[in-house]
Amino acid sequence: MADITLTQALSRRRTIREFTNAAVSPEVLKRLAWAAQGITDTEGKRTAPSAHAIHPLQLFVVANRVDGLDQGVYEVDSLDSGLRMVNRADVRPALRRAAIGAPQWIADAAFIVAICADMVTPSRAFAEQKPYGERGVRYVYMEAGAAAQNLQLQAVAEGLGSVWVGGFNDEETANLLDLQTPLTPIILLCVGYPA
Repeated sequence: MADITLTQALSRRRTIREFTNAAVSPEVLKRLAWAAQGITDTEGKRTAPSAHAIHPLQLFVVANRVDGLDQGVYEVDSLDSGLRMVNRADVRPALRRAAIGAPQWIADAAFIVAICADMVTPSRAFAEQKPYGERGVRYVYMEAGAAAQNLQLQAVAEGLGSVWVGGFNDEETANLLDLQTPLTPIILLCVGYPA
C-alpha cells in the first residue's frame, strides 16, 4: 500500500473502466472492505456514518481474480472484514447482462463490491419524520455513498482503480447475489488494477 495523504487520494481518484489481468491480494481486499464499513471503536462505530447507528449496509464481494479465493459471491463480515462464500458460481456475466448497457468492466474487474442495504429497518426507524418513512431510505443512500467513497479512496491508496455501477435490474441483481429479504443492491463497485 502506498503511503499517500488524503488530499493525494482525493486528487488521484478517477473512474477506471479498464483493468489489467493482475490479481489482487486478500489483504488488499480486506482493507477496502474495512474502509467501506469497518468498525472503528468498541461501541461499534464504523468508517461511514449511519443515521441513528442503524448500519443497514451489507457488503458482498464477487471475486474474479483475488489470490486464494475461488470465483463466486462472498458475504463480508462487518466485524472483521472476513469473507463467507454464499455462491460458488461466476455471476459476472449475468451481472453484466443485468446492468444498463451491459458494461464490460463488470466482467473485467478483479472483483466487485456490492453495497447492499436493508431498506425496511431505516424506513421504520424514521417513520415519524416527514416524508414518513422516505427519510430513512434517503439516509441509506447517503450512507451507501459514503461507504463507496471510502472504498474508492482506499483503492487509490492501494494503486487500484474503480468504477461505480448504479444502473441495473434490482431484482435480477439481488437474485444473482443471493440476497435475502430485506436486502437490496444499491451500488456495484468494480475494482482492479488500471490498464
